Amino acid sequence: PGAAAALAGKLDVDSSYTEVADLLAHPDLDAVIIATPARFHTNVLVQAAEAGKAIFCEKPMALTLEDADRAIAAARAVSVPLQVGFNRRWDQAFSEGRAAIDAGKVGAPQLLRSLTRDPGPFGADPAKIPQWTIFYETLIHDFDTLLWLNPNAKPIEVMAVADALVRPDFRDKGFHDTAVVTIRFDNGSIAVAEANFCAMYGYDIRGEVFGSGGMVTMGDVRRSSMTLFDKDGTTNDTWRRDTEHFVHGYTAQLASFVRAVRRGEMTEGPGGADARNALAIALACIESVSKKAPVSLR
Repeated sequence: PGAAAALAGKLDVDSSYTEVADLLAHPDLDAVIIATPARFHTNVLVQAAEAGKAIFCEKPMALTLEDADRAIAAARAVSVPLQVGFNRRWDQAFSEGRAAIDAGKVGAPQLLRSLTRDPGPFGADPAKIPQWTIFYETLIHDFDTLLWLNPNAKPIEVMAVADALVRPDFRDKGFHDTAVVTIRFDNGSIAVAEANFCAMYGYDIRGEVFGSGGMVTMGDVRRSSMTLFDKDGTTNDTWRRDTEHFVHGYTAQLASFVRAVRRGEMTEGPGGADARNALAIALACIESVSKKAPVSLR
């Protein structure tokens, strides 16, 4: 009960609330950032929209397509800005990669790849991690990235495999910490997304698009291009936290949202439809793993 007040004190904020309705009733409130556990996102978003507030929602926006549609409809009904936290779009390397694709430098995309390897050691309690988190909250970033890097293409088939390789002792409880996904698109391209919860060497986020005219790669586990050469060989310093790796992306996405709120405009960042599209792939992955078969999205 005192967590909100404690955080408010730490951040030097005058007010704290334990009820969403009380917060939304504040007369000076123009916008909200929804960063609750994922299962609460949709209901809080709908409440915020009905209160006429601009909305920035952490991914996933919803856990079902029905809730995604409900969230989109709520924001659209009152014409409030709705932006979803797919921060890789704002990372400099990824945004430059998309620009190269838009400029035709890669040609027609043929093979795409996106990966998320969280830094080890893995210290979380698997029993406290909701089932299918690897798809709903981890790989959903990769799904959005692959959709964004393959403009105008629509996914038509998904095949996913997942296992507990980091914590095999939780395999029989339905926990997954490792997954590989193959996505076929209607333009003929094929994408692969992979995730693992324990990369002992650092925080590894990368993307790649190979096309008829070239290739673009994005992301690097290394903090910089500096390499140390000594008697033991070569050494690179690697990223260890998302808040370090994506500090520019996190800052840029929120700055864009704030600009839109101040100007009374819709946001330029990923919105409800983008969140729904990524969620559709995540749900197809869950079905694919459960059935051990590909799933059609047609």
